[in-house]
Amino acid sequence: MLTTALSEDGWEVTAVSSGTDAVRMLETGAFDILLSDICLPGNIDGMDILKKSRELNHWTPVILMTAFGTVNLAVEAMKEGARDFITKPFDLDELLALVRRYSHSAGTDIIGSSPSLLSTIKRASKGAGTDLNILVLGESGTGKELLARMIHLDSVCSDGPFIPVNCAAIPPDLLESELFGAEKGAYTGADRTRKGRFEYAQGGTIFLDEVGDLDTSLQGKLLRVLQEREYTRVGGTEVFHTNARVISASNRELKTETEEGRFRKDLFFRIGEFPVTLSPLRDRSEDIADLTKYFLRQSGYREVTVTEDAMNKLKAYSWPGNIRQLRSIVLRAAALVDDKIIDTEILEIDEAVNEEGLLEESARAAKLREGEMIRKALRDTNGNRKKAAEILRISYRTLLSRLKDLDI
Repeated sequence: MLTTALSEDGWEVTAVSSGTDAVRMLETGAFDILLSDICLPGNIDGMDILKKSRELNHWTPVILMTAFGTVNLAVEAMKEGARDFITKPFDLDELLALVRRYSHSAGTDIIGSSPSLLSTIKRASKGAGTDLNILVLGESGTGKELLARMIHLDSVCSDGPFIPVNCAAIPPDLLESELFGAEKGAYTGADRTRKGRFEYAQGGTIFLDEVGDLDTSLQGKLLRVLQEREYTRVGGTEVFHTNARVISASNRELKTETEEGRFRKDLFFRIGEFPVTLSPLRDRSEDIADLTKYFLRQSGYREVTVTEDAMNKLKAYSWPGNIRQLRSIVLRAAALVDDKIIDTEILEIDEAVNEEGLLEESARAAKLREGEMIRKALRDTNGNRKKAAEILRISYRTLLSRLKDLDI
């Protein structure tokens, strides 16, 4: 019955009749979602399948079904990593809705099972069910955007778009039009009306990453949007209304920023109605094994293994670059090995890596973003550098200098 219903709903279904067959299928391939009864014929039941799935494909959402549902069984299933638990008899439309919902989030899970991370996810999930503005705090590389996407997918806005904006990567004089749009003729080079990110996020979520980098004038305009749910395009007078949910993130200590006058206190309270903090990787080293396995499989290194000594070395490191840095080092090691075994000698972990190195990485990212914006302006003007400079709101001489520095 379920195979027919899921197929008619547009899914490609692989159906098996026992736990043994299910485990065999999991060992030979990855699936977007796994749906299993708890009580199955043979020695392998639904809980066993759940555990095996978490071991082989940690990120695959698992929904368990049973006619013998109890609170204790549901709690046990959720502790083992089940995404949801449904008791028979159930409404077919309800189950199909669950499948659609969780298949959209496949591959966006935050990997790990440390108490710190599970506590954060639980808190974020509760915040997702409200209409409060959520502020995600944490160091660079901890997965703030990933958590924001999970909140979006767990909210009533999940059917709408998720629109990310990196407030630190867009020049301040361009950010206002990026957020709110601009009317034709609003500034030199504005030859057409442009929609802003808030307009594109209508019915969904707008994610303001590094919101602490907003300059003072934009902080006031964002506050108005959050309070009045309305805005105007740059150079325009028409008032637009937004129903987009706002999730913000920052790696700065925004409380300190407000105390020192660099961030508006009223805006801080408004964006931080429901704060959620992601712990740095050094405080949840028990997640490193799961993350390492995930990165290897996600990048096509399924047969590469990590020795116990190498794993201990990974767990002992302080990870100033957090999960982003772990991924780079693990995948670099996987590319270097000849025997598909990562040992301590192949791990290029520089114990001297410090904040200066991270700043260099951040500068490279900013330089890349700058290059993308300049190339787009040149494409939009068919290579006319003077018009491109006007669109970018920089002098022609500055544009020529940046073109040379960026080797464009």
